[in-house]
Amino acid sequence: MSIEWIGDSINDLSVVSMALRMVLSMVCSGVIGLERGRANQPAGMRTYMLVSFGASIVMITGDYLFNKYGTGDPARLGAQVVSGIGFLGAGSIVVSGKSRIRGLTTAAGLWTSACIGLVMGIGFFECGIAATAAMYIIIGYFKKVEDRITFYDGWFTIYVSVEDASSLANLYDGIKELGMKTGEVQILGKKHECKEALVSVRNDAHKERGEILSALDSIGGVVAVRYIS
Repeated sequence: MSIEWIGDSINDLSVVSMALRMVLSMVCSGVIGLERGRANQPAGMRTYMLVSFGASIVMITGDYLFNKYGTGDPARLGAQVVSGIGFLGAGSIVVSGKSRIRGLTTAAGLWTSACIGLVMGIGFFECGIAATAAMYIIIGYFKKVEDRITFYDGWFTIYVSVEDASSLANLYDGIKELGMKTGEVQILGKKHECKEALVSVRNDAHKERGEILSALDSIGGVVAVRYIS
């Protein structure tokens, strides 16, 4: 059994080849989906696996039609998957308030997962595996880099727990005294009590995260302050 024979067997449309393409598409996308699920995102491991699995089936079908009947265009079928995945991406995007948009990374991840499925489905395993590794690094590790770069002059969200509404007002004053701005405020629980909230803050003062949280936590009436995103 030579390496050339193994390569030909994988590239041919045999039962083993088709099974390998589908399994690899699910494994690669499942790794990404698992990371997303741990981050408490709308789409988790099963969603990513199904997206990539479905895309690989489309490419295998296109390849089969072309090889058996001499008709069909695998590239055209793949293009339909790429454009059609938009409905899942749209479902993962949440718009909150005036300017808070969440889920864009998940939507982009689903789209890329479909592309990985297409690559695996056509048998281009090297590209699929390399794309999976790159995607995992971007989603899993680049967020820390992005947060550190954007935190000093961008918007971030904190969770606050206070004793009463007047304590929340004290928190707003404290944010202003630190040289920062308050944006959207989402009251949690019973709105008339105003004991818990998600507050968007702009770090115009370019302060460290720990310094900000420590200063806000020391304000009278503030029970707890936690960085969210």
